[in-house]
Amino acid sequence: MIVKTALLSLLVTLNTNATPLEGALNTLSKAPQNIKEIMQTAPKTYSYESQFTRSESVSYTGQAFRQILVHDIKKFMNTLKRGGHDEIDTLAALNSYFSYNESAENDIEGFINGDSFFKVTAKDLSGDRMLIFEGDVFSDVQSPGKNLIKKIAGNDNALRREELKGWATMKVGAIDLKTVNADAKGDSFAEPEDLVQALYMTAANNAENAEVFTVKNGNVGVQRISGAYITEDGLDLAQLTQKLFHGAVSFSQAARDYLSTDLGANKGLNADNTKPDKPGKAYTKMEHHFDEAFGYFGAARDYLLYSDLEIAKKLSKDTNGDGEISLLSEKNQGLSANFARMDLIAKANGYTMDLSASTMKAFTAGRNLITKKPANYKKYVVAQAQVALSNWERTLGALTVHYINSTLIQMNDFGTSKYLFKNHVKFWSEMKGFALSFQFSPVATMTDADFDKLHLLVGDKPALHSQGAAKFTAYKASLVKARKLLQSTYSFPESSSNW
Repeated sequence: MIVKTALLSLLVTLNTNATPLEGALNTLSKAPQNIKEIMQTAPKTYSYESQFTRSESVSYTGQAFRQILVHDIKKFMNTLKRGGHDEIDTLAALNSYFSYNESAENDIEGFINGDSFFKVTAKDLSGDRMLIFEGDVFSDVQSPGKNLIKKIAGNDNALRREELKGWATMKVGAIDLKTVNADAKGDSFAEPEDLVQALYMTAANNAENAEVFTVKNGNVGVQRISGAYITEDGLDLAQLTQKLFHGAVSFSQAARDYLSTDLGANKGLNADNTKPDKPGKAYTKMEHHFDEAFGYFGAARDYLLYSDLEIAKKLSKDTNGDGEISLLSEKNQGLSANFARMDLIAKANGYTMDLSASTMKAFTAGRNLITKKPANYKKYVVAQAQVALSNWERTLGALTVHYINSTLIQMNDFGTSKYLFKNHVKFWSEMKGFALSFQFSPVATMTDADFDKLHLLVGDKPALHSQGAAKFTAYKASLVKARKLLQSTYSFPESSSNW
């Protein structure tokens, strides 16, 4: 172990291009023994006693609430059919998730408020449906609840490069992102909120004005597309929207806000850790910030006690034995299931990553340091935060590779019974949505130059066979290049070509 630690230290010292993850691991390897003991003895369950009251100090209800909104917006978009709806009403319903308001009153179909039933469900380890502890409607989880619009990158956090990057055409169909002006500032900058509105506007227009269309599958026949969330040029608007929220809300909030160190006093991990955040609170501001980042990760408190398969299958443990599953502590929400899913896919192809456990251990060790607060502990909290964020980013990278592979498989299956246009555009949109996420971290491994190269290769919409065989073939080559870029950036093995 001593030799291994010394070697890591030497390699990082010699390599001036060490990644943020390598730098963080080097810092942790040099920690004093008392710091290491506190990190190594962190509880396996994300639960910590208050420094001030005889109660637990963990709290991230707002983040768990937003995970429900992100889950449910995709569910709703997937129900929209082409034609037969009112465009204005549909747009209002879509925005009721983005700009959630508990007390909003509207009889529009699909519009949500505090009395609306959420669509998140839970299953126990046997796969049996479980009751939700908090209840059935949004206000049961939190009142008055939270929204997404206030926390999306560009609204709450400054964008890394002033405007949204990775969408070169700056258009969704005929909608120019630079003229959407969702924030009403009139600055002509395209921001994530503008992309959200363009995706919503396209879906709403399809819901009223579009007709069912067909796609030729070579000589095999035609496929009928009736969903308003699928465009004829190959976008799955539901997948793009949800994946954009995973990056521009969840990842951005953790990386650019709650785990940051460069936003000034009392921001992120610079927050006070000596007194209650507010009178009567059981946690300090620093504890709360760390918990809020954990809430955006989305894991159940006892995530480390699950197998990767249980997490990937989105099963839940009734930890306290009350016969119900709590969305605030016993449900793996958001991207947390995908950490384990990519671990399993990599393992099936002969490579071990353990992104799930490594990320969770960084959160538990960092939080234990904050609560115990030994001398000079903050440096090591920051390092654990970097480990968590780097693994989060690697998961996004692995998912992008996975959906590049899935898109390529669909393209290669064109003209056979295995090809499905719906899957082709679904996989592409998941890939594109995840790939946009790298720009939302100020401590990302991926450079701006590589980010631009990646999105130049994948483009803003997939290549379809109807556009000609030459373009179809050339685009497959571009996807292979994009995969190689990701493999190089995140040190993924050659076997990731099969993920």
